[in-house]
Amino acid sequence: MLDEYPKEFEVRDGQNVTIRLLTRADEDRALMFFLTIGEADRDFLRYDVTDRETLEGWFGGPNWEEVFPFVAEVGGRIAGLAVLHGFRTRWHAHIGNAWTMVGEDWRGLGIGRIMATELFSFASELGLEKLLAEIRGDHLDAMRIYKQMGYVHEGVHTDYIKDADGRTHDLVLMACDIKDYWRRLDEGPHKLKEYVVPTNFADNI
Repeated sequence: MLDEYPKEFEVRDGQNVTIRLLTRADEDRALMFFLTIGEADRDFLRYDVTDRETLEGWFGGPNWEEVFPFVAEVGGRIAGLAVLHGFRTRWHAHIGNAWTMVGEDWRGLGIGRIMATELFSFASELGLEKLLAEIRGDHLDAMRIYKQMGYVHEGVHTDYIKDADGRTHDLVLMACDIKDYWRRLDEGPHKLKEYVVPTNFADNI
C-alpha cells in the first residue's frame, strides 16, 4: 500500500493535489495548518491538534494498529490532513474512525472527497469493515456531508460535550459500512453526491 504514494489528482479548478504520507519533516507546517483552522472546526476532535506533543505519535510513519495520517499538498502548501484511527481491542478490531480537515483556501475543490476515498481504501486494505464519526449536534452541514458519503445515524449522546465557552452540546453518532461505500461508488458517481463544503466548516468525513 505504502509504495503507491505519493499520488497525484486534479481538483475542480484544474490544480494538482499530491496525497502522501505525513512525515516528521511536516511537523512545523502541520501545526501551522491546524492553527489556521478555526476553533469551531477543530472542536469535534478528541485532542488538541495545535499542541506539538499531541502530534508526536503521528510522525515517523504510520502505526497500523492506531493511526495512519496523510497530507494533501497543492503547490507545496498543505491543503488538508486526514487521519484513520484503528483500535487495538478484539471487539473493535474491525472498526475505524476517520476524519479529514481541509484549509479554508482549498474548500469546495473536492480535496476532501479525494482524501476520504483514500481513507476508505486504506481501511479496506487493513481489513476494517466500518468507519465511525462523532459530530456535534448543531453541525447540520457536517451531518449532511457524512450522509452523502454513506454514513447513517446510529444514536446520540445528549448534552455530552462542551465547547470552549462551557456550553453543552449533543454528540451525534454515525457510521458507514465500507463494503456499502464501494458498492455505491461502483454504481456511479450519482450515488455518492458531490458537495461544496460551507465556508465555516472543515471538510470532514
